[in-house]
Amino acid sequence: MARKPNSAKQSRRLALIILAGCAVVAIPALIILLSVADRNSSPWFGQYDADSHPAYNFSLTDHQGKKASLQDLRGQVVLLSFGFTRCPNICPTTLGNLAAVYRKLPPAVQEKTKVLFISVDERDTPEALKEYVPFFNDRFLGLTGAPADVGTTARAYGAFFRKAPAVGENKEDYMIDHSTYTYLIDPDGNLRILYRFDQMPEADRIVEDIERVLGMPVPEPQR
Repeated sequence: MARKPNSAKQSRRLALIILAGCAVVAIPALIILLSVADRNSSPWFGQYDADSHPAYNFSLTDHQGKKASLQDLRGQVVLLSFGFTRCPNICPTTLGNLAAVYRKLPPAVQEKTKVLFISVDERDTPEALKEYVPFFNDRFLGLTGAPADVGTTARAYGAFFRKAPAVGENKEDYMIDHSTYTYLIDPDGNLRILYRFDQMPEADRIVEDIERVLGMPVPEPQR
């Protein structure tokens, strides 16, 4: 007589397979949810680094033709971005968003905040930056320098840039691919917050981060 299959044992095996499959899906999903919940629980809008990491103390030339270093700005919050004056969209958008942030700062906080734009394009002279950067706000400062110094500074902040192929016969008619982050450096010269390009339109949230870095009272974000 043929043995009948053990239906109970098969059912238990099937149940274990299903549970194992659910676990494979559920565990990564749980990790993602916990990660999102952790980010949402943070009072900071940007990616905040609680550890103290001194920002690279660059020494470059500003759009007035004067030497400028990060050390000169101790006691102020610094918002720093990299780009170039011929940039068709990313750089003007970033600087426009930074101008909106700056306008929303109380006058006393404006005095404690500096916006810097470091050009990664060797074609950008101080004169070119002087025509470009103050258009967004006359208190913003454009910086340039020797290509080696600019490259060292960009690498120190984890910024990326490279020349794109020139268009047409004019070898000087090239664009530059570059990263789009904005960096917040605290008054002690520590790199504290990183903002993605898509976060920059949120001026009110960035203002709160600046005030929080300065130790000012900020309402807790609503959940």
